[in-house]
Amino acid sequence: MYSVNQVNQLYVVKAVKTAVESGDAAGTLYAKTNTSNSPVAFETNGGIAQYFKYMGAGGLISTDRIKKGKVKWVSYTTAASMAKKRRVCTIAIPSGTTPIVGQDYIINFSFRNYFGMSDEDTYEKFAVARAMDTNAKSLYRDLAISLAKNMSREVDMPFKIQLGSGTNNGTLTDVLPTTKATSLSGNYTAIVLTELDQPYKLGRLKSLRPEYTVSFSPAKATVSSAVVETSHWANYTDTFPSTNPVTNGRETADLEWFCMGERGDQYRGKDWPLSITTPASLLVNPDGSYDYVVVHFWDDIDNEGPQKSERDMTFVANVNTTTGGSATNAIILGNLAKNIALAAGLDSYIVDGVSTPTVAAQSGSGS
Repeated sequence: MYSVNQVNQLYVVKAVKTAVESGDAAGTLYAKTNTSNSPVAFETNGGIAQYFKYMGAGGLISTDRIKKGKVKWVSYTTAASMAKKRRVCTIAIPSGTTPIVGQDYIINFSFRNYFGMSDEDTYEKFAVARAMDTNAKSLYRDLAISLAKNMSREVDMPFKIQLGSGTNNGTLTDVLPTTKATSLSGNYTAIVLTELDQPYKLGRLKSLRPEYTVSFSPAKATVSSAVVETSHWANYTDTFPSTNPVTNGRETADLEWFCMGERGDQYRGKDWPLSITTPASLLVNPDGSYDYVVVHFWDDIDNEGPQKSERDMTFVANVNTTTGGSATNAIILGNLAKNIALAAGLDSYIVDGVSTPTVAAQSGSGS
């Protein structure tokens, strides 16, 4: 069997077993094992082709048969490598610059692609505060409160507004539209804006990173003991820390939705409103983190159809759960990728973009 229409076949792995048992839940993948009880080659079809058995929502099914010698590559991509780091924008007044009492300071925020998904669609917001003294911490406080109030009408906030203090702004204080200046008395050293998750609807609305730029309206400030008018009375820097990244769960859920649509367009909203909007058979948790194994293979037909037809067989598993006893899904999928490559006769497979030998190099002394 080599299916005709679906060029990417997705299998959500929730458990790995060696044989079919009564009561197996949807998402169970069946793989042969070796003596170490780790998943190895596919099932075989007379030695000519290989395949997996899989418990789908509608019962036991078989994957496409992959003919011997027709696997081009196998890849294993971890959820960690697919996670997107959140943008953290830090606004700070440079050392040697102090505010001038009575001067208004304005920070401008220009959001791109905000409504019409076009570079011509921009949305402007700002923060404004008057310096009541020469202490920068007071100006940070008032600017943060102003920004929070100006963003208060937004249904979906693009970022969290906080005041930073301490070493490398390690101590963060939330600023909300209702926050009063009297409740903020810290020795603040910066305004810190941390990217927030954006709206998402399965299969319909992709969660995108809010794109914005920061600029400063010219104002008078004391720079190195001289009073000048400058737009560089403050700077902003963008960082992308590895902590608390955006996981790939939503993208994986959208992929499953799309692949289900390949089987029946009603899952993708065709003939709305007479469509299936929440099929119970979907197995991906949009809040999860998923490892991927992709087998890229091909087939050809004799005589009239000699051209190669290439496609992918994709296995995903949530690394936040465990399956197959004590082994995590991450370990199972990693072993699965390696052993599929071995069964296909490949010398290497791809791990997070790096070619990795399927068999460890043998060490020994030369003669």
